[in-house]
Amino acid sequence: MAVLTPAPKMQFFDINGEPLVGGKVYTYEAGTTTPVATYSDSTGVSVNPNPVVLNARGEAPIWLGADIYKFKLADANDVEIWTVDYISAPISGVSPALTGNVVIDSNSSNPALKITQTGFGVALKVQDETDPDATPTVIDNTGQLGIGTASPSQKVDISGGNLAFTSTAGALYATVTPGASLTDIAANGARALTLTTNGAERIRVTDTGLVGIGKTPAVGVELDVLGDISASVSVITDTVSERTAAAGVTVDGVLLKDSLIGGQYRPVTAATAQATTSGNSKDFGSIPSWVKRVTVLFDSVSFSTATDYIAIRLGTGGTPTTTGYQATTGQLNSTGSGFSAAFSSTNFPLSPGAYPVTVAFSGAVTFHNLTGNVWVASGVVTGWDAGVAYYSFAISGAITLGGTLNIVRVLTNGGAAFDNGSVNIFYE
Repeated sequence: MAVLTPAPKMQFFDINGEPLVGGKVYTYEAGTTTPVATYSDSTGVSVNPNPVVLNARGEAPIWLGADIYKFKLADANDVEIWTVDYISAPISGVSPALTGNVVIDSNSSNPALKITQTGFGVALKVQDETDPDATPTVIDNTGQLGIGTASPSQKVDISGGNLAFTSTAGALYATVTPGASLTDIAANGARALTLTTNGAERIRVTDTGLVGIGKTPAVGVELDVLGDISASVSVITDTVSERTAAAGVTVDGVLLKDSLIGGQYRPVTAATAQATTSGNSKDFGSIPSWVKRVTVLFDSVSFSTATDYIAIRLGTGGTPTTTGYQATTGQLNSTGSGFSAAFSSTNFPLSPGAYPVTVAFSGAVTFHNLTGNVWVASGVVTGWDAGVAYYSFAISGAITLGGTLNIVRVLTNGGAAFDNGSVNIFYE
Protein backbone atom coordinates (compact mmCIF):
# COMPACT_ATOMS: atom_id res chain seq x y z
CA MET A 1 0.00 0.00 0.00
CA ALA A 2 1.36 3.40 -0.96
CA VAL A 3 0.77 6.55 1.11
CA LEU A 4 1.08 10.22 0.32
CA THR A 5 4.41 11.69 1.34
CA PRO A 6 4.30 14.27 4.12
CA ALA A 7 5.82 17.70 3.50
CA PRO A 8 9.62 17.31 3.80
CA LYS A 9 9.82 20.83 5.21
CA MET A 10 7.27 23.09 6.81
CA GLN A 11 6.51 26.22 4.72
CA PHE A 12 4.31 29.16 5.72
CA PHE A 13 2.89 32.13 3.77
CA ASP A 14 1.61 35.60 4.63
CA ILE A 15 -1.85 36.95 3.84
CA ASN A 16 -0.70 37.85 0.33
CA GLY A 17 0.50 34.33 -0.42
CA GLU A 18 4.13 35.33 -0.15
CA PRO A 19 6.62 33.22 1.84
CA LEU A 20 6.52 34.27 5.50
CA VAL A 21 10.17 35.39 5.60
CA GLY A 22 11.46 35.63 9.18
CA GLY A 23 8.21 34.26 10.53
CA LYS A 24 8.23 32.49 13.91
CA VAL A 25 6.79 29.12 14.94
CA TYR A 26 6.29 28.73 18.69
CA THR A 27 5.68 25.22 20.10
CA TYR A 28 4.09 24.48 23.49
CA GLU A 29 2.70 21.54 25.39
CA ALA A 30 -0.90 21.03 24.34
CA GLY A 31 -3.36 23.17 26.29
CA THR A 32 -0.57 25.17 27.98
CA THR A 33 1.99 27.90 27.39
CA THR A 34 4.86 25.65 28.48
CA PRO A 35 7.47 25.50 25.70
CA VAL A 36 8.23 22.04 24.33
CA ALA A 37 11.04 21.07 21.96
CA THR A 38 10.96 20.18 18.28
CA TYR A 39 13.94 18.80 16.36
CA SER A 40 15.86 19.64 13.19
CA ASP A 41 16.14 16.05 11.93
CA SER A 42 14.82 12.52 12.45
CA THR A 43 17.37 11.58 15.13
CA GLY A 44 15.61 13.73 17.69
CA VAL A 45 19.01 14.89 18.95
CA SER A 46 19.34 18.39 17.48
CA VAL A 47 16.80 20.62 19.20
CA ASN A 48 15.33 23.55 17.28
CA PRO A 49 15.25 27.01 18.81
CA ASN A 50 11.87 27.97 20.19
CA PRO A 51 10.53 29.84 18.32
CA VAL A 52 11.73 28.35 15.04
CA VAL A 53 12.60 31.25 12.67
CA LEU A 54 11.59 30.70 9.01
CA ASN A 55 14.14 31.18 6.19
CA ALA A 56 13.88 33.32 3.04
CA ARG A 57 11.40 30.83 1.54
CA GLY A 58 9.30 30.72 4.72
CA GLU A 59 10.58 27.22 5.44
CA ALA A 60 11.98 25.31 8.43
CA PRO A 61 12.69 21.65 9.29
CA ILE A 62 10.34 20.85 12.18
CA TRP A 63 10.37 17.25 13.46
CA LEU A 64 8.02 16.35 16.30
CA GLY A 65 8.67 14.13 19.27
CA ALA A 66 6.10 12.00 21.11
CA ASP A 67 4.50 15.01 22.82
CA ILE A 68 1.18 16.56 21.91
CA TYR A 69 1.81 20.15 20.81
CA LYS A 70 0.26 23.57 20.50
CA PHE A 71 1.60 25.65 17.55
CA LYS A 72 1.55 29.43 17.37
CA LEU A 73 2.56 31.15 14.09
CA ALA A 74 3.70 34.80 14.17
CA ASP A 75 5.25 37.15 11.58
CA ALA A 76 8.75 38.61 11.76
CA ASN A 77 7.41 41.35 14.06
CA ASP A 78 6.00 38.75 16.46
CA VAL A 79 2.39 39.51 15.54
CA GLU A 80 0.33 36.34 16.01
CA ILE A 81 -1.21 34.93 12.84
CA TRP A 82 -2.86 31.79 14.26
CA THR A 83 -2.70 29.22 17.08
CA VAL A 84 -3.60 25.53 16.68
CA ASP A 85 -3.75 23.19 19.71
CA TYR A 86 -3.38 19.41 20.13
CA ILE A 87 -1.06 18.59 17.25
CA SER A 88 0.70 15.23 17.24
CA ALA A 89 2.44 12.95 14.78
CA PRO A 90 4.06 9.48 14.91
CA ILE A 91 7.84 9.72 15.20
CA SER A 92 8.58 6.63 13.06
CA GLY A 93 6.58 6.28 9.88
CA VAL A 94 2.95 6.91 9.18
CA SER A 95 0.44 4.85 11.16
CA PRO A 96 -3.27 4.50 10.53
CA ALA A 97 -5.71 5.87 13.13
CA LEU A 98 -7.92 3.05 14.39
CA THR A 99 -11.30 3.35 16.05
CA GLY A 100 -13.63 0.79 17.57
CA ASN A 101 -12.42 -2.62 18.75
CA VAL A 102 -9.15 -3.91 17.36
CA VAL A 103 -8.57 -7.67 17.45
CA ILE A 104 -5.18 -9.25 16.80
CA ASP A 105 -5.54 -12.94 16.07
CA SER A 106 -2.29 -14.83 15.70
CA ASN A 107 -1.32 -18.47 15.54
CA SER A 108 2.46 -18.54 15.24
CA SER A 109 5.60 -18.63 17.32
CA ASN A 110 6.20 -14.93 16.58
CA PRO A 111 4.80 -12.13 18.76
CA ALA A 112 1.20 -11.21 17.96
CA LEU A 113 2.14 -7.54 18.44
CA LYS A 114 5.66 -6.13 18.28
CA ILE A 115 6.46 -2.49 19.05
CA THR A 116 9.91 -1.10 18.31
CA GLN A 117 10.62 2.36 19.66
CA THR A 118 13.86 3.85 18.37
CA GLY A 119 13.06 7.43 19.34
CA PHE A 120 12.55 9.20 22.63
CA GLY A 121 8.82 8.72 23.11
CA VAL A 122 7.02 5.95 24.94
CA ALA A 123 6.51 2.63 23.18
CA LEU A 124 2.91 2.21 24.38
CA LYS A 125 0.44 4.60 25.99
CA VAL A 126 -3.07 3.81 27.25
CA GLN A 127 -5.25 6.81 28.14
CA ASP A 128 -8.70 7.37 29.56
CA GLU A 129 -11.21 9.73 27.92
CA THR A 130 -8.97 12.71 28.79
CA ASP A 131 -6.51 13.58 26.04
CA PRO A 132 -3.80 14.08 27.07
CA ASP A 133 -4.23 11.85 30.14
CA ALA A 134 -1.95 12.94 33.00
CA THR A 135 -2.09 9.49 34.63
CA PRO A 136 -1.88 6.98 31.77
CA THR A 137 -0.43 3.49 31.63
CA VAL A 138 2.75 3.53 29.58
CA ILE A 139 5.69 1.39 28.53
CA ASP A 140 8.57 3.75 27.86
CA ASN A 141 11.33 3.33 25.28
CA THR A 142 13.48 1.40 27.81
CA GLY A 143 10.72 -1.10 28.65
CA GLN A 144 9.74 0.38 32.03
CA LEU A 145 6.06 0.09 32.96
CA GLY A 146 4.28 3.10 34.40
CA ILE A 147 0.79 2.70 35.89
CA GLY A 148 -0.74 6.07 36.68
CA THR A 149 2.39 7.90 35.57
CA ALA A 150 3.70 8.96 32.17
CA SER A 151 7.31 8.86 33.39
CA PRO A 152 8.14 5.57 35.13
CA SER A 153 11.33 5.74 37.19
CA GLN A 154 11.86 1.98 37.63
CA LYS A 155 10.93 -1.35 36.07
CA VAL A 156 7.37 -1.11 37.45
CA ASP A 157 6.22 2.28 38.75
CA ILE A 158 2.72 2.47 40.26
CA SER A 159 1.44 5.93 41.19
CA GLY A 160 -1.75 7.15 42.81
CA GLY A 161 -3.41 3.85 43.68
CA ASN A 162 -3.24 0.47 45.36
CA LEU A 163 -1.89 -2.81 44.02
CA ALA A 164 -4.35 -5.62 44.78
CA PHE A 165 -3.90 -9.36 44.28
CA THR A 166 -6.75 -11.84 43.93
CA SER A 167 -5.54 -15.39 43.63
CA THR A 168 -6.37 -18.94 44.67
CA ALA A 169 -2.66 -19.73 44.73
CA GLY A 170 0.32 -17.52 45.57
CA ALA A 171 -0.68 -13.86 45.17
CA LEU A 172 2.92 -12.65 45.05
CA TYR A 173 6.01 -14.66 44.24
CA ALA A 174 9.51 -13.19 44.18
CA THR A 175 12.78 -14.85 43.23
CA VAL A 176 16.16 -13.14 43.54
CA THR A 177 19.41 -14.55 42.19
CA PRO A 178 22.33 -12.62 43.74
CA GLY A 179 24.92 -11.32 41.32
CA ALA A 180 27.84 -8.94 41.22
CA SER A 181 25.59 -6.13 39.98
CA LEU A 182 23.57 -6.06 43.20
CA THR A 183 24.95 -3.34 45.44
CA ASP A 184 23.38 -4.46 48.71
CA ILE A 185 24.68 -8.04 48.91
CA ALA A 186 26.16 -8.68 52.34
CA ALA A 187 26.53 -11.66 54.63
CA ASN A 188 22.78 -11.58 55.24
CA GLY A 189 21.83 -11.70 51.56
CA ALA A 190 20.32 -9.47 48.90
CA ARG A 191 16.81 -8.05 49.10
CA ALA A 192 14.09 -10.21 47.59
CA LEU A 193 11.28 -7.93 48.78
CA THR A 194 11.35 -4.45 50.32
CA LEU A 195 8.41 -2.47 51.74
CA THR A 196 9.09 1.28 51.97
CA THR A 197 6.76 4.00 53.27
CA ASN A 198 7.46 7.74 53.49
CA GLY A 199 10.95 7.16 52.14
CA ALA A 200 11.97 4.71 54.90
CA GLU A 201 12.47 0.97 54.57
CA ARG A 202 9.97 -0.83 56.84
CA ILE A 203 10.23 -4.53 55.94
CA ARG A 204 12.97 -6.44 54.13
CA VAL A 205 12.89 -10.07 53.04
CA THR A 206 16.31 -11.31 51.93
CA ASP A 207 17.07 -13.84 49.21
CA THR A 208 17.81 -16.39 51.95
CA GLY A 209 14.37 -15.93 53.56
CA LEU A 210 15.36 -13.74 56.53
CA VAL A 211 12.83 -11.06 57.51
CA GLY A 212 13.69 -7.71 59.04
CA ILE A 213 11.03 -5.33 60.38
CA GLY A 214 12.42 -1.82 60.67
CA LYS A 215 15.97 -3.06 60.15
CA THR A 216 18.20 -5.32 58.08
CA PRO A 217 17.94 -8.83 59.60
CA ALA A 218 21.05 -10.05 61.38
CA VAL A 219 22.88 -13.08 60.03
CA GLY A 220 20.99 -16.31 60.85
CA VAL A 221 17.98 -14.54 62.42
CA GLU A 222 14.78 -15.53 60.63
CA LEU A 223 12.71 -12.66 62.08
CA ASP A 224 14.53 -9.56 63.35
CA VAL A 225 12.33 -6.79 64.76
CA LEU A 226 13.34 -3.25 65.70
CA GLY A 227 11.17 -1.91 68.52
CA ASP A 228 8.27 -3.49 70.39
CA ILE A 229 5.85 -6.20 69.39
CA SER A 230 2.55 -4.95 70.81
CA ALA A 231 0.46 -7.02 73.18
CA SER A 232 -1.96 -7.89 70.38
CA VAL A 233 0.80 -9.66 68.47
CA SER A 234 3.07 -10.58 71.36
CA VAL A 235 2.88 -14.26 70.49
CA ILE A 236 4.49 -15.28 67.21
CA THR A 237 3.58 -18.76 66.01
CA ASP A 238 6.43 -20.68 64.43
CA THR A 239 5.39 -23.47 62.07
CA VAL A 240 8.91 -24.86 61.67
CA SER A 241 9.34 -27.97 63.80
CA GLU A 242 13.14 -27.95 63.81
CA ARG A 243 15.50 -24.98 63.73
CA THR A 244 19.24 -24.57 63.46
CA ALA A 245 21.14 -23.55 66.56
CA ALA A 246 21.76 -20.05 65.18
CA ALA A 247 18.22 -19.41 63.94
CA GLY A 248 15.64 -17.65 66.02
CA VAL A 249 13.50 -14.57 66.49
CA THR A 250 14.81 -11.36 68.04
CA VAL A 251 12.95 -8.34 69.41
CA ASP A 252 15.17 -5.37 70.25
CA GLY A 253 18.15 -7.72 70.14
CA VAL A 254 16.62 -10.33 72.51
CA LEU A 255 16.88 -13.83 71.02
CA LEU A 256 13.65 -15.76 71.48
CA LYS A 257 14.64 -19.19 70.19
CA ASP A 258 15.24 -20.50 73.72
CA SER A 259 11.68 -19.75 74.83
CA LEU A 260 9.82 -22.21 72.62
CA ILE A 261 6.67 -23.06 74.55
CA GLY A 262 3.97 -25.09 72.85
CA GLY A 263 5.20 -24.07 69.40
CA GLN A 264 5.07 -20.34 70.22
CA TYR A 265 7.74 -17.70 70.82
CA ARG A 266 7.49 -15.34 73.76
CA PRO A 267 10.07 -12.66 74.63
CA VAL A 268 12.10 -13.60 77.71
CA THR A 269 14.12 -10.92 79.50
CA ALA A 270 16.56 -11.37 82.35
CA ALA A 271 17.03 -8.58 84.85
CA THR A 272 20.42 -7.85 86.41
CA ALA A 273 21.30 -10.27 89.23
CA GLN A 274 21.72 -8.68 92.66
CA ALA A 275 24.03 -9.95 95.37
CA THR A 276 22.28 -10.75 98.66
CA THR A 277 25.29 -9.99 100.85
CA SER A 278 23.95 -6.84 102.50
CA GLY A 279 20.70 -5.00 103.12
CA ASN A 280 17.34 -6.57 103.85
CA SER A 281 15.52 -6.12 100.51
CA LYS A 282 16.25 -6.26 96.77
CA ASP A 283 13.93 -4.55 94.26
CA PHE A 284 13.39 -5.35 90.58
CA GLY A 285 11.43 -2.46 89.10
CA SER A 286 10.43 -1.15 85.65
CA ILE A 287 8.77 -4.44 84.68
CA PRO A 288 6.94 -3.83 81.36
CA SER A 289 3.14 -3.76 81.32
CA TRP A 290 2.91 -6.61 78.78
CA VAL A 291 4.56 -9.14 81.13
CA LYS A 292 2.44 -12.21 81.88
CA ARG A 293 4.94 -14.29 83.86
CA VAL A 294 7.73 -13.49 86.35
CA THR A 295 10.18 -16.02 87.78
CA VAL A 296 12.24 -15.20 90.89
CA LEU A 297 15.50 -17.15 91.18
CA PHE A 298 17.52 -17.75 94.37
CA ASP A 299 21.12 -18.97 94.65
CA SER A 300 22.41 -19.77 98.17
CA VAL A 301 20.59 -16.82 99.77
CA SER A 302 20.93 -16.57 103.55
CA PHE A 303 20.54 -13.98 106.31
CA SER A 304 22.13 -13.11 109.61
CA THR A 305 19.32 -13.62 112.14
CA ALA A 306 17.91 -17.04 113.04
CA THR A 307 14.47 -15.63 113.89
CA ASP A 308 13.65 -14.49 110.33
CA TYR A 309 12.62 -15.85 106.91
CA ILE A 310 12.79 -14.77 103.25
CA ALA A 311 9.67 -13.52 101.41
CA ILE A 312 8.54 -12.03 98.08
CA ARG A 313 6.19 -9.11 97.44
CA LEU A 314 4.64 -7.93 94.17
CA GLY A 315 3.67 -4.33 93.60
CA THR A 316 2.26 -1.67 91.33
CA GLY A 317 3.17 1.98 90.79
CA GLY A 318 6.71 1.20 91.98
CA THR A 319 5.53 0.24 95.49
CA PRO A 320 5.35 -3.35 96.83
CA THR A 321 1.91 -4.40 98.11
CA THR A 322 1.83 -5.39 101.81
CA THR A 323 -1.70 -6.77 102.21
CA GLY A 324 -4.17 -9.07 100.46
CA TYR A 325 -1.91 -12.09 99.93
CA GLN A 326 -3.32 -15.61 100.10
CA ALA A 327 0.00 -17.43 100.40
CA THR A 328 0.89 -20.83 101.79
CA THR A 329 4.27 -22.50 102.29
CA GLY A 330 4.66 -26.20 103.09
CA GLN A 331 7.88 -27.81 104.35
CA LEU A 332 9.45 -31.27 104.25
CA ASN A 333 12.86 -31.88 105.81
CA SER A 334 15.49 -34.58 106.14
CA THR A 335 15.52 -34.72 109.94
CA GLY A 336 12.33 -36.73 110.18
CA SER A 337 10.28 -34.01 111.82
CA GLY A 338 7.62 -34.34 109.10
CA PHE A 339 5.50 -31.76 107.34
CA SER A 340 4.71 -28.21 108.47
CA ALA A 341 2.99 -25.29 106.81
CA ALA A 342 2.18 -21.61 107.31
CA PHE A 343 -0.15 -19.00 105.79
CA SER A 344 0.62 -15.33 105.10
CA SER A 345 -1.49 -12.34 104.06
CA THR A 346 1.45 -9.87 103.86
CA ASN A 347 3.79 -11.60 101.40
CA PHE A 348 4.75 -14.90 99.75
CA PRO A 349 7.03 -16.63 102.33
CA LEU A 350 9.72 -19.04 101.15
CA SER A 351 9.49 -21.02 104.41
CA PRO A 352 6.84 -21.53 107.11
CA GLY A 353 9.07 -20.09 109.82
CA ALA A 354 12.51 -18.92 110.92
CA TYR A 355 15.58 -21.05 110.18
CA PRO A 356 19.19 -21.19 111.38
CA VAL A 357 21.48 -18.54 109.91
CA THR A 358 23.49 -21.32 108.33
CA VAL A 359 20.59 -22.31 105.99
CA ALA A 360 21.04 -21.15 102.35
CA PHE A 361 17.98 -21.00 100.06
CA SER A 362 18.11 -21.95 96.35
CA GLY A 363 15.33 -22.47 93.82
CA ALA A 364 12.66 -20.60 91.86
CA VAL A 365 9.18 -19.16 92.41
CA THR A 366 7.05 -18.30 89.36
CA PHE A 367 4.16 -15.82 89.25
CA HIS A 368 1.53 -16.20 86.48
CA ASN A 369 -0.94 -13.51 85.42
CA LEU A 370 -4.30 -15.29 85.68
CA THR A 371 -6.44 -12.39 84.44
CA GLY A 372 -6.44 -8.62 84.87
CA ASN A 373 -4.22 -7.88 87.89
CA VAL A 374 -4.61 -11.31 89.48
CA TRP A 375 -1.30 -13.16 89.96
CA VAL A 376 -0.88 -16.73 91.19
CA ALA A 377 2.33 -18.21 92.60
CA SER A 378 3.98 -21.62 92.50
CA GLY A 379 7.51 -22.71 93.21
CA VAL A 380 9.94 -25.00 95.00
CA VAL A 381 12.90 -23.82 97.05
CA THR A 382 15.47 -25.90 98.89
CA GLY A 383 17.13 -24.83 102.14
CA TRP A 384 20.51 -26.45 102.76
CA ASP A 385 22.11 -26.41 106.18
CA ALA A 386 25.54 -27.88 105.45
CA GLY A 387 26.27 -30.88 107.61
CA VAL A 388 22.93 -30.70 109.47
CA ALA A 389 19.84 -31.05 107.26
CA TYR A 390 18.12 -29.96 104.09
CA TYR A 391 14.61 -28.61 103.68
CA SER A 392 12.18 -28.58 100.74
CA PHE A 393 9.62 -25.75 100.59
CA ALA A 394 6.55 -25.64 98.29
CA ILE A 395 5.20 -22.11 97.76
CA SER A 396 1.74 -21.29 96.36
CA GLY A 397 -0.95 -18.63 96.55
CA ALA A 398 -2.45 -15.60 94.84
CA ILE A 399 -2.85 -11.82 95.08
CA THR A 400 -4.98 -9.22 93.29
CA LEU A 401 -2.95 -6.04 92.79
CA GLY A 402 -4.46 -2.58 92.65
CA GLY A 403 -2.90 -1.95 89.20
CA THR A 404 -0.46 -3.31 86.66
CA LEU A 405 2.49 -5.23 88.10
CA ASN A 406 5.76 -3.33 87.71
CA ILE A 407 7.91 -4.22 90.74
CA VAL A 408 9.05 -7.37 92.58
CA ARG A 409 10.75 -7.18 95.98
CA VAL A 410 12.74 -9.95 97.71
CA LEU A 411 13.07 -9.25 101.44
CA THR A 412 13.65 -10.65 104.88
CA ASN A 413 10.34 -10.59 106.73
CA GLY A 414 11.77 -9.30 110.03
CA GLY A 415 14.45 -7.01 108.63
CA ALA A 416 17.48 -9.29 109.10
CA ALA A 417 20.43 -8.47 106.84
CA PHE A 418 21.30 -10.69 103.87
CA ASP A 419 24.79 -12.15 104.12
CA ASN A 420 25.23 -14.58 101.20
CA GLY A 421 24.14 -15.51 97.66
CA SER A 422 22.31 -13.69 94.88
CA VAL A 423 18.83 -13.24 93.41
CA ASN A 424 17.47 -12.39 89.98
CA ILE A 425 14.21 -12.39 87.98
CA PHE A 426 13.17 -13.41 84.48
CA TYR A 427 10.01 -11.98 82.93
CA GLU A 428 8.08 -12.78 79.76
